[in-house]
Amino acid sequence: MQKTNTFLFFFILIFALTACTNKKQFVVSGTLSNASGKKLYLERDGLLKTTTLDSCTLNAKGTFSFKEARPSYPDFYRLRLKNASIFFAIDSCEHISIDADAKTMDSVYTVTGSSNSEKIKELRQSLFTLEKAMTRLLKTETDANKAQVTVQLDSAIEKHKQLARSIVLTNPLSTAAYYAIFQQLNGYFVFTPYNKDDRRYCAAVATAYNTFYPKSDRSISLYHYVMQAIVADRQARNQELLSQMVQHAKSGIIDLSLRDINGNIHKLSDLKGKVVLLDYVVYKADNISDYIFSLRDLYSKFHAKGLEIYQVSLDKDDNVWRNAVVNLPWICVQGNGSAALSYNVTEVPTNFLIDRSGNLVKRNATNEDVRKTVESK
Repeated sequence: MQKTNTFLFFFILIFALTACTNKKQFVVSGTLSNASGKKLYLERDGLLKTTTLDSCTLNAKGTFSFKEARPSYPDFYRLRLKNASIFFAIDSCEHISIDADAKTMDSVYTVTGSSNSEKIKELRQSLFTLEKAMTRLLKTETDANKAQVTVQLDSAIEKHKQLARSIVLTNPLSTAAYYAIFQQLNGYFVFTPYNKDDRRYCAAVATAYNTFYPKSDRSISLYHYVMQAIVADRQARNQELLSQMVQHAKSGIIDLSLRDINGNIHKLSDLKGKVVLLDYVVYKADNISDYIFSLRDLYSKFHAKGLEIYQVSLDKDDNVWRNAVVNLPWICVQGNGSAALSYNVTEVPTNFLIDRSGNLVKRNATNEDVRKTVESK
């Protein structure tokens, strides 16, 4: 039933989008009271800049009507009177009607003809309420009640974010969802993909826009923004793993306990007293034969002097690994993701040279490094 509902939702959505693209213009009209003789501007709130499209001088009744060309992709607009603005979105066949009082138009107004613009109004009013609560709480903050004020602030922010999350999850392709993840509070984004809890919501909107509007500037910008956050998070995790590896290396190695083709477990720590070349490979890789031959030569020269090779296969195909290691004279075990992460292995082949005391000597050691370590006392 869930799959059917999802299919039906996208069918209706695509039909609606297709039907509405036949309209080449949109109209926004309404009444702005207490603004007689003042100039009202219609502006496009673009990704990089705000552009004035039209303007009118309001009469005593405050009525206005603007007609503009429909954008190629869903976009945002605003009605501006001096420093006060009302935001709305154009994403389907709207003739939008907006009514407000010039004295309170920033936070109090009515909008009809666009469900997404109504949700944008909800988000703006919620943020306005949050800003007032924040100002009030910060004015009462003292050293004695700082912790209590922080809890109240977090609660107020969370209340706004619950509204935004519900809008995103209801329809991540909507302009309201896009607007929700880019709202700012005191110059900071309420949602950011650099926060793990927020990332799923930013990613949901980015994925929806990238799927349906892949050539839109907003889609491209948002997709790259989220991807940069994901990459940064991975780099941070890799750096943390590397730091852990270095810390372990100061007092010894990160131990591995892996099975060979006969099911026997080999612990890396059991090789203490020998010089060990911990080697990560993929036997299915190109030019692996030349690499294995070079290891054979190294092993034959120094095994009798105390060298052991502990080779970890990262092959996904179990049969490839088994066939490749049958005739190899050193320890061959099957690895996994954690085995690679333990030593921050990002490419193969990669090796680590470990001395007789169990200390990590070098990453990607040369034959000369091996010789020196074997012959050192």
